[in-house]
Amino acid sequence: MPEYEFYCRTCGKPFTAFMHVKEHDVEVAECPECHQKKQVEKRIPEVSVFTTRKSTGFR
Repeated sequence: MPEYEFYCRTCGKPFTAFMHVKEHDVEVAECPECHQKKQVEKRIPEVSVFTTRKSTGFR
């Protein structure tokens, strides 16, 4: 089950939640602090990509 990032506007705190992909598509997680869903928004996490191959440039 993937881990998703959320932010609660009511509390002003970010949090993470484990949800099924289908569940994440239709709803947001409940805030663990204030137990609200109305002011919770989904966040897109930063992604870092590392490789061991040398880049040959764009073609």
